[in-house]
Amino acid sequence: MSDRNPIWPRKPITLGTFLLVAAVAVALFVPSLSAHIAVMNTVTIDATPTDYAVTDDGETLVVELQVHNPTRADFTAAYGNLYGKVGDQQVTSLVETTIPSGETRTVTARVGIEEEHRETAIDAVESGQLAVTGQLKGTIENERVQIEVTTEGDDG
Repeated sequence: MSDRNPIWPRKPITLGTFLLVAAVAVALFVPSLSAHIAVMNTVTIDATPTDYAVTDDGETLVVELQVHNPTRADFTAAYGNLYGKVGDQQVTSLVETTIPSGETRTVTARVGIEEEHRETAIDAVESGQLAVTGQLKGTIENERVQIEVTTEGDDG
């Protein structure tokens, strides 16, 4: 019979190397999978406009958005495209804000108002008739994502 010990392998360095490679692969795979799942779950993040104001010069609409992030990863809102029903206005700037996992934060966006729409926009804000929708764009775990901005009661 062989003098082989069933408890101790014949080539311990080979076994050790295999276990080390397996441990490194698992250590790299778990965070990647977690990030992938968080990105897939971006549809659960909601952003709703809560307050509107027009700057004194009438050139900028300031929109406060309530953003709720129920995912397991932080979402950083970096920029967006927001549109109002008072003529499609594109966001010119957004205060970059990180919304931690499981929290709700307010994000402030500034939307440039074209000169021919200023009076209409001011009237719409004052009467509460303005509704802003669009997208917030940012990152989760260094992956670019896009979050829909909808008004309360909006189905999509």
